[in-house]
Amino acid sequence: MSDSSDRPSKVTRVLLLGDRETVEHRADLATDASRQHCIIIDAFGFEDGEAGGTDDLTEVGAVVAALGRAIAGRMDIWVPFPGPDFIREQHLRRISLVLQRHGLNLRLTRDLFSAPTDGGMNEIDFALRREVRAVDDLDQAALAAEGAESLSRAIELSLRAARGPQAVRRIPVDGTRGHRHPGPPMLPSPAVPWPERKDHLERYVRWLVDGCGVTQAAAARVLNSVEQRTPTGRKWQSGTVSRLLNGKYDSPRRRPGGFRPDAVAG
Repeated sequence: MSDSSDRPSKVTRVLLLGDRETVEHRADLATDASRQHCIIIDAFGFEDGEAGGTDDLTEVGAVVAALGRAIAGRMDIWVPFPGPDFIREQHLRRISLVLQRHGLNLRLTRDLFSAPTDGGMNEIDFALRREVRAVDDLDQAALAAEGAESLSRAIELSLRAARGPQAVRRIPVDGTRGHRHPGPPMLPSPAVPWPERKDHLERYVRWLVDGCGVTQAAAARVLNSVEQRTPTGRKWQSGTVSRLLNGKYDSPRRRPGGFRPDAVAG
């Protein structure tokens, strides 16, 4: 037995989307889908010309329903006849971007071609997709920064309530030690030199990642949103956050000023 039903993990589930005529040919289209190791789980049809005749896809019930089902069921959407059924390129771009936000994608034409995730179908499509992603990144950075601040305030209030009237002590940013911070660490000023800033920054990032369950990519966005920079003055990324947490910035070669071990007098 070697048919695809014996290997369900290799079969991609898709939802068929198009006008009524497209949906009526579901049986024929299922053959095209099987050639690409896909299976049609359900079909959503709208009236002929309905999608092309509107500027707002939220007014097309079948499109909204298909997107909801796809997101909930973790399935791609397949539009076998994108030109005749949708006419407008922007409709297809919007559907694919919504799906891609959830780790899914739009399949196009009878060959089930995947909508682009990095580039675009053409130069204009690429530019528009890049602009949408830039807005998404900014939105996520703002939410991450505000979320971290709100979480910090909530934890501090909780600690104060548990401790009674005693105030929660803060870590000083002048490099002095001796007080162990019982709550969320405070970020140092971005203007503080790196050698004095590193330990406090590492504690804050470790609190975000280990204590709050924030991803390293989200932690990088939080640091960038408050103008924190790496030792070399660059924006933080998930890779550089990982280096910070793993002590890779402890090496003298990573310190500003070009410090070299062989430059130290014996």
